[in-house]
Amino acid sequence: MNQIEQWKHDGYLVHRNVFEEALIENLREACDDSLAQWQRESIAEGEPGGYCYGPKAWVMLHLNHPKYQHHHPQRLATLLNAVADPRVLAILNDIFREPAVFSQINYYIDPLQSRPNGWHRDSQFHAEFTGEDETSSIHREADPPREIHMHIPLVPTAASEVVPGSHLRTDTPEEDHIRRDAPDSDEMPNTLRLHLEPGDLAFFHVNALHRGLYLQGVPRRTIAVTLNRASDPRPITAAMMEKRSGYFPAYQPWFSNPKYLDGCSPAAREFYQRFIDVYGESWRPDFMQKLPQSLQEYFTKY
Repeated sequence: MNQIEQWKHDGYLVHRNVFEEALIENLREACDDSLAQWQRESIAEGEPGGYCYGPKAWVMLHLNHPKYQHHHPQRLATLLNAVADPRVLAILNDIFREPAVFSQINYYIDPLQSRPNGWHRDSQFHAEFTGEDETSSIHREADPPREIHMHIPLVPTAASEVVPGSHLRTDTPEEDHIRRDAPDSDEMPNTLRLHLEPGDLAFFHVNALHRGLYLQGVPRRTIAVTLNRASDPRPITAAMMEKRSGYFPAYQPWFSNPKYLDGCSPAAREFYQRFIDVYGESWRPDFMQKLPQSLQEYFTKY
């Protein structure tokens, strides 16, 4: 089974030993420095979606925010170049069958206290926000996918689980019961846990049944990237920004700074320019008017 056939059938791919050890070490140092800054400085009123550091914090949003790179600006280019590495883009082009558009870079971490690990499909959130029927979203976005997740692990991890093939269909009765009524259950049928080493890459369909494991004392340092199909981006609106407390992944106006992509490779510049072309006109200040002042500053002062 070739790569495209495997993706169509299973809704996930794992590529081994893509990134060299030296790059992983550089990324780990840079990402952990950014994490330490976020742990020191973040407050709920000043982070998108209220995702600030705390005992059960499990994700740091917008790892590529320029405020984390003031003292080491070259590290931002290292991160952006890794996400847009030609080896990565070749895989994405196969999965999407058209150019990919960047959406976000987050950082998954292990919490100080274990937290619930809910089974979900990302389609359930978008349907809730837009009023769209989830079943139609699942079928329409199955293949080629509208959106995918890509994980770059910086430490050994087995913290992501997926149900292969579930991106092509709606829930079985048992799956529906677990997702709706017992999302933290360990009894989801046909579960596959992704065992990843530093240097590996994992890709999976956002509408597949999946969950992350965030357990106290189990190290997790994963760069988590979301990408869209160029022909079907998710529109940004002021109402969505207000409803989600500023957390709309593609709302990243710092990309408008001409110096933001300094140090990026030609391939990376082309990749991120596509993001700017697709979403740039939506980075409007009036979309932030109903957000707290400290959160408005998150998007304007960096």
